Amino acid sequence: MKTTNRVARIATTLLCLAVLTSASFAKSNPLNIPRGLAVDAQGNLWVANAGTNSILAFNSGYKQLTSSTITESIVEPTGVAFDTLGNLWVSNYYTGNVGAITEYVNGVQNSSATITEGIDLPTALTVDGLNNIWVVNYNNGSGNPSITVYESASPDQPPAVLAQTLSVLPPALGITIAPGGTLAYGSNGFTYYQPVTPALINGTLVSSYYFPQFNAAALTSAGGLEYIATIDGSVYTAAGFVTNKLFQAPFTPYGIAVDTVRKRVYVSSGYSNSIAVYSSTTGALLHTID
Repeated sequence: MKTTNRVARIATTLLCLAVLTSASFAKSNPLNIPRGLAVDAQGNLWVANAGTNSILAFNSGYKQLTSSTITESIVEPTGVAFDTLGNLWVSNYYTGNVGAITEYVNGVQNSSATITEGIDLPTALTVDGLNNIWVVNYNNGSGNPSITVYESASPDQPPAVLAQTLSVLPPALGITIAPGGTLAYGSNGFTYYQPVTPALINGTLVSSYYFPQFNAAALTSAGGLEYIATIDGSVYTAAGFVTNKLFQAPFTPYGIAVDTVRKRVYVSSGYSNSIAVYSSTTGALLHTID
């Protein structure tokens, strides 16, 4: 009987040790409603982590760079984008009840560059080659969605002028500056294209062109191609008006970014709390960050 009890105690102890060991090595998922994505010049992935009011960074080996996490003035972040100087811009959906665009230089907020004028519940943003910032607003103060343009005073200064407000009905979702300098944005069944000209930035809206088959949830441009992620999870590349389906994600995309050096496409899943990584050449799934 004593031998039986001793064996039982040993078995119980080993089981407890196994549970504790398993728990100690269990990986916690840092992603909580990941939305907008951006890749910096070093190949690091930056994530608008809306569920924790933070911006997360992962290196090219998919390891989280915890020391680079940004929380200052981040409230429900929806979009991230880098300018030509490597500064990070973030769209915050609900700061001050209307939202704000904030800038970070080497991870530190440049509060003098914060944009609030014309911002109302921003859902995405992009930066063009002249450091003009383009922001999608769910509302624009009158209850109508819009895209606002902030013209940079010079390449080394923050945007200084609210240059234009473009009415968008229904609400736009993703936004990018496509190769060739064309504004592209997705909106309820269509992907619209608006030539970016000095007249547009100075206040003149010209006619748009669109792909009626692409209900774009997220867009980005890299390596001479535009990447369109649609509501149903399809991801296409576009060169001009020639498109090619690259892969099918198993979720509705909330953000997309491309690493041209490592030939990767990152797609965030929002409420599924994961980021899928695909080959930009074959469309094969390479990795899942979760």
